[in-house]
Amino acid sequence: MTDRRESALRSWFLGPRAENAALLEGLVVEALRDHVFWRRNFHPEDGFAIRELDKRSEGYEDAVATLTQELLGLLAELKRDVPFFSSRYKGHMLFEQTIAGQIGYFAAMLYNPNNISAEAAPVTTRLELEVAGQLARMIGYDESRAWGHLTSGGTVANFEALWIARNIHYLAVAAAGAADALGLSLDVELPGGSRAPVRRLSLWELLNVDNAAALDLWHALWSGAPDADVRRALAGHSLSDVGYQDYSLTLARRYGDALPAAVVLVAATAHYSWEKIARALGIGANQLVFVPVDPSFRLDPDALWARLQEFAGRKTPVLACVSVCGTTEESAVDRLDRVIEVRERARRELGMAFHLHSDACYGGYAAAITWREDGLRRSGREIRRSTGTSWPEDDLVDAIVALGAADSVTMDPHKLGYVPYPAGAFLLRDRRGRDLVAVDPPYLSPATAERADDELFLGKYIFEGSKPGAAAASVWLSHKVLPLDERGYGYLIERTAIGARMLRDALAAAELGEFSVHVLPEPDINIVCFVVRHTGAGTLASLNAFNEAIYRRMSINAATPSPEYIITRTRFRTPMYDGAMAPILAALGVATVDEWKAAGSEGLVVLRSTVMDPFLASTAQGTNHVAGFLAALGRAAKAELLASARE
Repeated sequence: MTDRRESALRSWFLGPRAENAALLEGLVVEALRDHVFWRRNFHPEDGFAIRELDKRSEGYEDAVATLTQELLGLLAELKRDVPFFSSRYKGHMLFEQTIAGQIGYFAAMLYNPNNISAEAAPVTTRLELEVAGQLARMIGYDESRAWGHLTSGGTVANFEALWIARNIHYLAVAAAGAADALGLSLDVELPGGSRAPVRRLSLWELLNVDNAAALDLWHALWSGAPDADVRRALAGHSLSDVGYQDYSLTLARRYGDALPAAVVLVAATAHYSWEKIARALGIGANQLVFVPVDPSFRLDPDALWARLQEFAGRKTPVLACVSVCGTTEESAVDRLDRVIEVRERARRELGMAFHLHSDACYGGYAAAITWREDGLRRSGREIRRSTGTSWPEDDLVDAIVALGAADSVTMDPHKLGYVPYPAGAFLLRDRRGRDLVAVDPPYLSPATAERADDELFLGKYIFEGSKPGAAAASVWLSHKVLPLDERGYGYLIERTAIGARMLRDALAAAELGEFSVHVLPEPDINIVCFVVRHTGAGTLASLNAFNEAIYRRMSINAATPSPEYIITRTRFRTPMYDGAMAPILAALGVATVDEWKAAGSEGLVVLRSTVMDPFLASTAQGTNHVAGFLAALGRAAKAELLASARE
């Protein structure tokens, strides 16, 4: 299989030198001609809106000339864009797209479907739901119970996750109030396993009903009275209807104490979009509580347990916990299996329940490495035989497999799925949760009440009001060509992980004269972080200035429009990286942890290389880009040192 996969890999992309140009061109022409054929055969009895004589008119010719001229200008401008396709690009989480993704997008784009409803996109809406099912299976969800869809990206997908988590968090409270108004007697399962009538529960107990039990209660409420009566009862008791401004007052009146505002626990390495989401949902940025990370940049389960004990003692509800599968800075994968163990302990010992979300926007597709062609799971040992390296460790495989136990997962096909923007994805383990955010616009409602029609009415359950069906076609076709297992995406991501380790090992062993390279802990997936130091850098400030200058010389900007190799950089700041900095600073020897904390926003400048290029690890590659990268790094460091000496 290995030889077949390696040769197949060379058909998946246009190639850094456009080696597969003829293949892509032929497919584009085929898609265009097929679309033209469809147009010409749709009611051929209709007349022509554009005649051949029109094409010979002065106005037509002028318009075509303008179009051609402006296109040439646009093409010239685009050549100043970033060469993501090149093995010299080692910057952000981008590479070129699969040919399947490109041609799928192009083919569907000609039809311009809007996947908000099957009425506007009957084909690509179905493809989108197929894609959601494929991704659900890949992360280990039961496809018959799960639900998902594509979004414009990870931010919107994460927004929907917290949107639904918030509504589930207050669901038992709303159901208790509505049941009381309707005179219904309903009971619910508590975290310890016992059952109790919702009317007798305290606010703290109602806010700690787990997701499945809360959704069972929701179903019981709607089964206990006519729909119209339930809607009227909920209008005064659900957060969605009342809104945050009045809801706390409502709870205070009903229970005598509204309790402190619920918090959202997030890994300290979580993406900055979580703050935007908390603000947009009205939860508030102050309610985001960052959980420390360990020296490998993963959420520390012991620190999570300490936080939960603290909040239980203060009777502060936890709305959700966000774990990360593939941090944007280091590609670190939280040990989700251990996070799940902590949640179960909190359920047993503290009576706490909360939504568990995995932000796998970057690393979600790594789940493909865990599947064999026959549909069975691969062990860590089996994957290591394939990679020929020590990657992945067994605990990384366990963490990825644990995605199937998260309440919701988000991932970005336009990252490690290698398809065009926009393509994020939101997945929900229990499909019933989507009903908590459902809205029925009359002009988009399905023609019948058939469940199949309702399933194709995505607009009812999602945040966005318009979304390109071309994105769904792109992801769908790419999944068809690159299966979500060891044959396709699993192999592709294995190659990037091997390449990342080759680069990291070379950096660690590099002999650059007066410069030394300090590599950070080995990445869980494929982002390599490092710091360059010269003998004259004796302070944190001078070290940061030196690495910032190297970054400027190895990134696209006005001063260096075409660098030899392209990287990016980040800053490790307090308090996000408090748990990881001691060994890094000790190795660099320029500052203590306290001095680094005192630097505040200055932090530590870290150079960063994302290896999404599967060809870097190939023995058949013409240029040795690992050696080329090291040489370019050395030249940039030397040039900056000389420039500093002249100043």
